[in-house]
Amino acid sequence: MLRACLLAGLLALGSAQALAQTPPPSLRERAESGDPEAAFSYGYELSFPETGEPDTVTGRYWLVQAANAGLASANYMLGVIYRDGLGVDPDIDRARAFFELAWQERDPSSGHDLAELMLYDYEDEQEAALAILESLLADVELGPLASLTLAEALMFDGDGDADAARAVTLARDALDRQSDLARAHYILGIGAAEGLAGPVDHQAARRAWQIGAESGDALAMTALADSWLDPDWGEADPVEAMVLYELAAELGDDYAAGRAEEMADDVDGISEDAAEIRRADWWARLGWDHAVD
Repeated sequence: MLRACLLAGLLALGSAQALAQTPPPSLRERAESGDPEAAFSYGYELSFPETGEPDTVTGRYWLVQAANAGLASANYMLGVIYRDGLGVDPDIDRARAFFELAWQERDPSSGHDLAELMLYDYEDEQEAALAILESLLADVELGPLASLTLAEALMFDGDGDADAARAVTLARDALDRQSDLARAHYILGIGAAEGLAGPVDHQAARRAWQIGAESGDALAMTALADSWLDPDWGEADPVEAMVLYELAAELGDDYAAGRAEEMADDVDGISEDAAEIRRADWWARLGWDHAVD
């Protein structure tokens, strides 16, 4: 009897140890078992690994499995992949379809990116896009970005002074809620330069564009450069203007690139030594070791 009890105890202990030593299922195993969240996480991990080369084909497969199960985050990520051409040819229509599926589940990021596509890649969709952005303004996380995107749309494609003035208010709201939205400074500078929310104030405009430029916003750099060549704004500073155009060109601004080339050809009054000092100063402010490749 004692031996039987000891044997039973040993068997139970062995079973407990075996269970304790059984590893939990891997992310892949959970995905293969039909867990949509695991499928999304595994697909994302393969598509955007912290180290090593991405496996975009397999990663996209698992993202599709998660999306087919109705996971909004998977539809959103597939939209990003097709919009940006990450491992696939860019396909705006397919990106929009994925964003729309996610937005049907009220995914805020999808709503914002869908609105941007509708504004800038499709014709006659502005009204619907603006409605989406308006619906996102109160969102804690996406609200500031939606406010800024709405501000840009109203500033540049709005209907008259009222929309432009509201754009300034929205840009200020975006900055108050999220201080790293550099593009908002560009819009605030336009508001001050054109007197959209008060009297015309060139100094306030330059301050706003200076902050935006120092935060790496190419449009703020270009606007600030333009102001340094405008005789209505006081004494010109062609060296500062040329360097700012160069900086904006490094960030992909075609207008700035053309202006920088024009100024480089017209060397009268521009000291290359002075320009080099200004470049080094701006690179330091931007945290660049040298010009962007």
